[in-house]
Amino acid sequence: MRDLDSFLAEVRARKAQLGLIDTPERTEAMRNRGGRRTPEKRALLRRIDERARAAGLEPIRSYY
Repeated sequence: MRDLDSFLAEVRARKAQLGLIDTPERTEAMRNRGGRRTPEKRALLRRIDERARAAGLEPIRSYY
């Protein structure tokens, strides 16, 4: 069984071999825009953002 570090190293090597480069623009393009989210999920994401801000943290970007 492989450990996580070995697995991630293999993933990075395969991505480099394929010419896939992780840039902020590429990451943003793959992000789920949430167009089909339920109202419940949107409310959940709002609460997560509010709790992060209340704790003095920058919330993870989410679309709701």
